[in-house]
Amino acid sequence: MIKHYFKTTFRYLKAYKIFSTINLVGLSIAFCVVYYALLFVHFELSYDKFNTNADRIYRLSTDVKTPTGITYETSAGAVADAIQSTYPEVENTTRIFLDYYIVQKGQDAYGEETLAYADPSVFSVFSFPLISGNAATVFNDPYAMVLSETAAKKYFGTTDCLYKTLTLDGKITATITGVMKDIPQNSHFRTDIFLSMSSLIKQGTNWMTNWSRFGFSTYILLKENTTEVNFVKKLAGFAKEHPLKNNLQYSLVAEPLNSLYLHGNARGNKAGSTAVGNYKNIYIFSIVAIFVLFIACFNFINLTTALSLKRAKEIGVRKVTGATRKQLTYQFLTDALTVSLLAFILAVMLCAALQPLVNNITGKVISTGIIDNIKLIGLFLLLAVITGLLSGLYPALVLAGFEPVNNLKGKFTTNGKGLILRKGLVITQFTISIVLIIATIIVYSQLNFMQNENLGFKKEHNLVIDFHYDERIGEHAESVLAELSNIPGIHSASISSSTPGRSNTKYSTTIEGVNKEPQEFQTDAYFVDYNFLKQYGLEIIAGRGFSKNFATDLRESMVINESAVKRLGFKNAEDAIGKPFSQRGSNGFIIGVLKDFHFHSLHETIMPLTMQVSPGFYTFLTLGVTTDSLAATVNNLQKKWSAIAPGLPLIYTFSDDTFDAQYKTDNRFGELFICFAIVSVFISCLGLFGLTSFTTVQRTKEIGIRKVLGATVASIVTLLTKEFIVLVLIALVIATPVATVIMKYWLNDFVYHIPIKVEYFLTAGFLAMLIALITLSIQSIKAA
Repeated sequence: MIKHYFKTTFRYLKAYKIFSTINLVGLSIAFCVVYYALLFVHFELSYDKFNTNADRIYRLSTDVKTPTGITYETSAGAVADAIQSTYPEVENTTRIFLDYYIVQKGQDAYGEETLAYADPSVFSVFSFPLISGNAATVFNDPYAMVLSETAAKKYFGTTDCLYKTLTLDGKITATITGVMKDIPQNSHFRTDIFLSMSSLIKQGTNWMTNWSRFGFSTYILLKENTTEVNFVKKLAGFAKEHPLKNNLQYSLVAEPLNSLYLHGNARGNKAGSTAVGNYKNIYIFSIVAIFVLFIACFNFINLTTALSLKRAKEIGVRKVTGATRKQLTYQFLTDALTVSLLAFILAVMLCAALQPLVNNITGKVISTGIIDNIKLIGLFLLLAVITGLLSGLYPALVLAGFEPVNNLKGKFTTNGKGLILRKGLVITQFTISIVLIIATIIVYSQLNFMQNENLGFKKEHNLVIDFHYDERIGEHAESVLAELSNIPGIHSASISSSTPGRSNTKYSTTIEGVNKEPQEFQTDAYFVDYNFLKQYGLEIIAGRGFSKNFATDLRESMVINESAVKRLGFKNAEDAIGKPFSQRGSNGFIIGVLKDFHFHSLHETIMPLTMQVSPGFYTFLTLGVTTDSLAATVNNLQKKWSAIAPGLPLIYTFSDDTFDAQYKTDNRFGELFICFAIVSVFISCLGLFGLTSFTTVQRTKEIGIRKVLGATVASIVTLLTKEFIVLVLIALVIATPVATVIMKYWLNDFVYHIPIKVEYFLTAGFLAMLIALITLSIQSIKAA
């Protein structure tokens, strides 16, 4: 009997090739979308879970109690030992301190922006297995270094490199004492090079025992069976026992390791940008993937029930010859299940073919191959079976319920409920598709807004060099800038501690505010030269900028932004001029106020910012370049750089690329979203095409009569398409408020975002109507 069911199924698929193909293509694409959406969501949710003790690891962040409520993702160096000795619930602690070095081997040199100092316990707290070396002794000595497999092969061509040496910044010799496996990509923290924490002591710093030097990522491993809630309560009293300098109020926040990746803001580092995840994107992708699958299932239900008229006589014959309703139901379920399983096979092949493309779009290796995801494939096989059974259940029950006598006489017509269902499914399909079209338009409008909005500074044509505090540059900045400015194609130059779009230092700053009361608050801080404001086109709205004509402008003068003025309580920027300030032991007076500019992404509010001329902090050169003969300019720059600082690599980026890199996650979200939208619309159009084809065949006699009576092609096309156009219009009406709610939710992630305009909905409606008309007209014109 089963053999007979499948034999009949394949005969049915062959007889109705167009409709079978539409169902197969729609379902296989939908399965592929759901597969990769689930892989992406699983990857995003898997961050840091490779650590054996992930559920017991916490990062300690510092919440400084200032009026601005600053929270550092780091803590003071002394916190780790104090925590370990204070709380018996803590099994272990470890600290990681990110730094940047020029790492050299012979003539080869690389800028390593994520090199990290670490305690020996880093290999006990985290699951970073060593390939060679002893975890208990690798960090016994200063400048002991552990490389990842990738770094070992980059510098030595092999992982067999124990006790070989590398040079840091041309003056420090580090010895390789271990090689570890590459830290997985789904880790919130990644590095290819660890240096022993004792190396910091060797450099003469006391940061590890300092209570005011933030910058250490401090992690704790709680003992088993420790209740997080109880530990957090006890941790609340830590700050009272260990006050910070100047009695600055603070508290420690224990952040679960598994949640670190999906919280926080993208922030540029010295060589580029780091990105974080986004819970909203995960929710949205999950929902969209389910919607795409629904659209494909609706296609199946719609086309199968629409074909009922064509199969009416077949069903009548079967019933007359003794087939029971149960047997017919089984037969139609077999049809549906077979289509679903064939679609599953096609989807597996499609997923394998698209793997490199998907990894490229997401910017992550979310899939290394179908075989590596065999469990997920098994889950998808089950999903295919369930999809086939559920999609085929309603058509099976409808078809099996036909009356044999009417079927054989050809008097069967679709009932009202069947028509209402098909119309309802078409409306639902296009509602989902139009929501995705509207969402795609808004997403790309927001991305365009972020990348083209006036940020308040000159973003283009600035080449930025990271010289990593090299004394040959920093101590001779004026002469170096003059030499580089003489290179053809370079028209200006400045030096600073940071540039827009990158991370920068924060300091507790005291400035006399309104009512002459000194106010202490946290500020972002830039240390710049006299040309920086002009270099980046920053606008002074009160007072003046820095000038060599005033001796006090060196270290004793400060420029602040509008946000700092507002924080001080002044109504006018001019009121802040001349007010005394104190920052990191430096005192002086406010000489100017900058118009607010976005020195971080549009996800974030513009915070109070201070600028001072203070040479000891410089690490970036910014060169104004012309676009003509840029390659020649860079080539000449390389030659000059080699003469100025032999052995120091020329590591440069462009300021616009650096700033825009903060939107890496957003851009990839946009790319994925448009892919989902295209797939959704395509599958909906497949269904619409199928239904139009069916309607055309069903009304062949009517069309023939109308043509004999003089009907034009246009009138026949209108006859065949107007019903579906009405359904698309209804879908547009429903989709508009749904898309508005969803996209307001997404846009709330941006402090600065576009308004949702009527034109977005009009554009989406026009596109939906155009696509629907083209799809409908293909078959309608042919019939006319």
